[in-house]
Amino acid sequence: MVARDASKDSSSDPAMADDTVPNVNVAASCSVDEPETCSLADLEILYVDALWNYYNDGKFTLSDAQYDRIREELNWQGSGFPTLRRDEIQFVQAAIAYSRGEKIMGDEEYEELKRKIKTEAGKRRDVTALLLYTKGQQLLDEAQFELMSEEMMKLGIDVGMKGATCTLSKTPTTLENDTSAVVKMYGALALIPFLIGLAPTIFFDILGLHVDNGLALGFATTLAAILTYKLAEYTELNNAQILTGQCPCCEEPFKQLFSGQNGGEKEMEYKCKVCGTTCSLNREKKLIVTSGPFAI
Repeated sequence: MVARDASKDSSSDPAMADDTVPNVNVAASCSVDEPETCSLADLEILYVDALWNYYNDGKFTLSDAQYDRIREELNWQGSGFPTLRRDEIQFVQAAIAYSRGEKIMGDEEYEELKRKIKTEAGKRRDVTALLLYTKGQQLLDEAQFELMSEEMMKLGIDVGMKGATCTLSKTPTTLENDTSAVVKMYGALALIPFLIGLAPTIFFDILGLHVDNGLALGFATTLAAILTYKLAEYTELNNAQILTGQCPCCEEPFKQLFSGQNGGEKEMEYKCKVCGTTCSLNREKKLIVTSGPFAI
């Protein structure tokens, strides 16, 4: 447990002055007062965020009750998430500052911190990766964040939420076909062919020649069906399935399109846009196939 002393000296670094804004990576539906509304990833980010703010400027952004409630929920979900260390905070501050072209410590001190972080393994490295990701997203622009990520890879740190939020939470490994999304996709694809099918009727109406509505609609529908089938085949959107599931690491919902001859590839690699976790999606079995602790 961290001793929460409000009298702790504040950080004088202006670059880190806006750290206490709400973390952009936490879902809007997540409430600190109702941890059950938060995913495991959200809880771990809230927990690390609170410790960061305390170590960084002496402001503990959660009440004692909220902090304890989050810790209890993390323990109940089997997170086993470790606390932050002061040198990890200092390292992340320095890395973000350097990415902005600023310096908040000497080169020798920064290199020493790099050596300490490089020797970390397992959960400790995961914490650093998570902290670099969440604070980098808050405090850096896209180019600066990319630069920092490349520099951290040289230290063996894959900046992201992978690992830190990949704990013992049980996410479903099954995939479901979103038939409504498939229907909407084909409907959008058929719109132009259908309008082409109506064109002769409109043309005859302009000339003052009446065409039976049933005949006109039947012709347009038939032409649309034929052209849509050919268009889908040409663009390899035939035999489509849009499989939905949850990332086994950060629990983020995702969708993946399978289409083409015989339904497309049997397995497709998917990389989560939130945490960077890579897994294989099996179309035939409708299962998420992963390695490590999520192997099925």
